[in-house]
Amino acid sequence: MQNKGFVEDSDLGRIILRSNSRARRFTFRCTEDGLCCTVPVRSRQSDLLRAIEELRPRLKAMMVRFKERQAGIYRLTPQEVEFLRKQAKKQLPPRLQALASARGLSFSNVSIHRSRTRWGSCSSRGSISLSLYLMLLPPHLQDYVMQHELTHLMEMNHSSRFWNLLDKATGGKALEYRKEIRNFHLPIL
Repeated sequence: MQNKGFVEDSDLGRIILRSNSRARRFTFRCTEDGLCCTVPVRSRQSDLLRAIEELRPRLKAMMVRFKERQAGIYRLTPQEVEFLRKQAKKQLPPRLQALASARGLSFSNVSIHRSRTRWGSCSSRGSISLSLYLMLLPPHLQDYVMQHELTHLMEMNHSSRFWNLLDKATGGKALEYRKEIRNFHLPIL
């Protein structure tokens, strides 16, 4: 294949070509310059075009992930999510129990979920659910979320009484923590 230096693709844009005498297959990667492909020296352009077509969905996804990482957004792998789940199951229930005991409260059970839209919840039966993504928050915000759910054991709404109880449990910092957690954006998808 004659190395032009690049291939134009209507979907993927310009793909920069770099030939390598040791390359045995087409290898794609994203760089600051865009999508790059290392090509074997004696490869044919038709083989490259076929590889691009076969890998098109993967290449698009790879480009999206690269742009997200550039923007500070990180996509957790299934292994990373599982690691967070194990850490959450190990660390959050004992911490929740300690906070409940300090306030003279008890809950029926605690479960860890993969919720991205809610940090936690408390049912009328005293069952508390916590998001495994709490593990990505600073410890004081983890405690704030758990204190919030424990306060629901005494007040199942967000009335002024609820906020007064939560403020007392957080040493007068409930509104500060509430504002901080609302402005806290996890850099994940």
